[in-house]
Amino acid sequence: MDTRSPARWRALMALVRPDAARWAALSALLAASSALSLAGPLVIRQVVDRARTGATTAALANLAVVYLLIAAATGVIAVIVAWAATITAWRTTNQIRLRMTRHVLGLDHEFHRRHTPGELIQRVDGDVTSVSDFLGRVVPRAVGAGFLVVGMLIVLAVLDLGLALGAFAYVLLAVAVVVRGRHRAVTEASDEMGSYARLYGGIEERLTAAEDLRANGAGAHALNRFVEESGQALHSSVRRERAFLRMWWAVQGSVAAGVSVSLAVGAALVAADAISVGTAFLLLQYVLLLGRPLEDIVQQLETVQKANGAMVRVIDLLGVQPAIADHGTIAPPSGPLSVNFDHIWFSYGDDHPVLQNIDLHIAAGRSVGIVGRTGSGKTTASRLILRLVEATEGTLSLGGVPIADIPLDELRRRVALIPQEVELFAGTVRDNVTLFDDEPSDDEVAAALRLAGLSTLVDGGIHRPLGPGGAGVSAGEAQLLALARVWLRRPDLVVLDEATARIDPGTEALLDHAVAQLMRGRTTLIIAHRLSTLRRVDEIIVFDHGRVVEQGDRDELAGSDGSRFHRLLELALDEDVAS
Repeated sequence: MDTRSPARWRALMALVRPDAARWAALSALLAASSALSLAGPLVIRQVVDRARTGATTAALANLAVVYLLIAAATGVIAVIVAWAATITAWRTTNQIRLRMTRHVLGLDHEFHRRHTPGELIQRVDGDVTSVSDFLGRVVPRAVGAGFLVVGMLIVLAVLDLGLALGAFAYVLLAVAVVVRGRHRAVTEASDEMGSYARLYGGIEERLTAAEDLRANGAGAHALNRFVEESGQALHSSVRRERAFLRMWWAVQGSVAAGVSVSLAVGAALVAADAISVGTAFLLLQYVLLLGRPLEDIVQQLETVQKANGAMVRVIDLLGVQPAIADHGTIAPPSGPLSVNFDHIWFSYGDDHPVLQNIDLHIAAGRSVGIVGRTGSGKTTASRLILRLVEATEGTLSLGGVPIADIPLDELRRRVALIPQEVELFAGTVRDNVTLFDDEPSDDEVAAALRLAGLSTLVDGGIHRPLGPGGAGVSAGEAQLLALARVWLRRPDLVVLDEATARIDPGTEALLDHAVAQLMRGRTTLIIAHRLSTLRRVDEIIVFDHGRVVEQGDRDELAGSDGSRFHRLLELALDEDVAS
C-alpha cells in the first residue's frame, strides 16, 4: 500500500476547499435524492401488504399517487444534481489548472530542463481533465451511494435488525471487492498516463526539431523512437484494461450474488412468517438499488482509474518545491545595479562544476563584454544574475544586496534578458512587446519599437496580428522586438546573451545602435562570440572552464599583446580575412 495516499487525499481536499460551499449544496441535493430513492420502495411495500390485507382501491390509488410524485421529484432532482455536479467540478478543476500553471511557471530552470513542454501540457491539462471527469461524474454517484447505503441500513434496522445486519455484511463484501481491485487499477492507470506523457513530450520535441531532423537525415531515428514510445504506451494501456476487466467481473459477480441471496432469504423468511411479502419485496428493491451504484462504478471504472492516476500526478507535481524561494524583502538602491560574485560555485546537480570559485565585481552603470569558449560558463553566470538558478556555494549580490534577499517581482522589474532565441507568440505586435500587459499605452509601445529600430512595424500598425511563433516577422526583427520589450520596461541591469548570433549584418548594425543607446544609464552585460559587437563596452571579462581568467578595460586588453582578449581579436580577424 502506498503510504503517501492519505497525504495525497488531504492535498486533494485542500484543492477542493475553495468551492466547499458548492460541494456542500450538492451533497444536500444528493441526500434528498437518496431519501426519495429509499422512499419509493417503502411505498411499494405498503401497497403490497395492504393489498394482501384487503385495502380499498382508493387507498391503494392514493399510495400510487404518492409513488408517482416521489418518482417525479427524484427525476427532477437527478437533473439538477447532474447540472450542479458538472458546473461545480469545472469550477474546481479550472482553479486547479490555474494553480498548477502558476506553480509550473514558478519552478526553476532545472525542473524545466528535465521535463519537456509536451509532458507538462499533458499533466496540467490532460490530468486535470481526468480529475474533472471524476469530480463531475463519479464523486456525485459515490456520495449518493453513501447516503443510499446509510439510509437503507437505517430503514432495515427499524424494520428488522437481522435484515440490516445481513445487508451491512453484503455492503462490506461489495466494498472490499471494489477496493481490492482499485489499488492495482490505480497503479496501472498512473503508469499509462506517464507513458502517454512521455509519448506526447517526444512528439512535441521532434515536431519542434522537424527541420533539423530532415536536414540531417535523422528521420528514421525519430520514427523508431516514436514507434518505441508508442509501443510502451500501448502495453501500459493493455495492462490497465486487464485490471479494469478483473474489477468489472468481480463487481458484477457481487451484484448477482446479492440479488440471489436476497431472493432466497426473503422467500425463506416469508415462508417462516418472519416478515411480510412487502418487506421481502422491499429487501429485494434495496439490493437492486445498491446494485445500481456498483454497476455505475463498473461503467465508470476507466474514469476512476484515470482520475486516480491523474490525482497522484497532480498532487505529486504540486508537491515539487521550486529551488528558487521567494523570501526577499530588500530592494536594491534605485539606479544602475552593481554585480558582485563572491566565491561562487555552481553545478547542474552533478560532480562537474560549471562555475568554480568566481570572484567578480562589476560597478554600477558599466557596460561589460563577456567572452569565452562554448561551455566556459558565460550563460550560466547570466542565469545566476537573473536568478533562474541558485548558486551551489557563495553569494551573488546586486546593488549591494544578496540576490536571495531581493523579492522576485523586484528582481524581474530591475533586471532584463535579451536571449539568443527570442520567443514570440500568436498575438498582435503590441502583445509581443508588452507580453500581454494592458498597462503600457500604445504611444509607449510605439516609442519602444522605434528606439529598437522597428519603425516599419509601427508604420504597419502595432495591432497587426502575428501568427503562431511570431510568424510575420523575420529573425532579425524578432531580436529587435526583444530589445523593444526591454526599452518598455526600462530596467537597471540588462543581459544580452548572444543577441547577434542569428541576425544579418544590416540588422546587427541596427541592434548595435539601439544597444548603444540602451547602455546609457544602466549596467549592461553582453555575452558574445562576435567580438565586433563589443566595440562600445567599457570592460571585458574572459571565462575559461568555469573560471574568470581575465578582466579589465576593453581598450587596454585589446592593446595588450599578452592578453587573452587580444589573442581572441587576432583570431577573429584571421577568420574574417580567410572568409
